[in-house]
Amino acid sequence: MFSLLFTPLGRYAIIAVVAIMALGGIYMKIRSDAIAEVEAAAVSDALRRTQDAVRAGDAIDVTPDGLLKSDGHKRD
Repeated sequence: MFSLLFTPLGRYAIIAVVAIMALGGIYMKIRSDAIAEVEAAAVSDALRRTQDAVRAGDAIDVTPDGLLKSDGHKRD
C-alpha cells in the first residue's frame, strides 16, 4: 500500500484526495455559516414581531373609562 504512495500515480491520487477534502471542508463551512445566518434572521424576525405585539398591547387604554370608549365598531 505504501509503495503505491511513492509512485507518480500515487502522488496524483493523494493530491486529488487532499483537494477533495479541502473543498469539502470549505463547502461545509460555507453551508454551516449560511444555516446560522438564516436561523439568526428567523430569530430576529420572531423577536421583532413579539416586541411589536407587546408594544401594541401596552398601548391599549385599560382604565375603566377607556374600556367604555367607542372604538368606532358597532356591536350588539
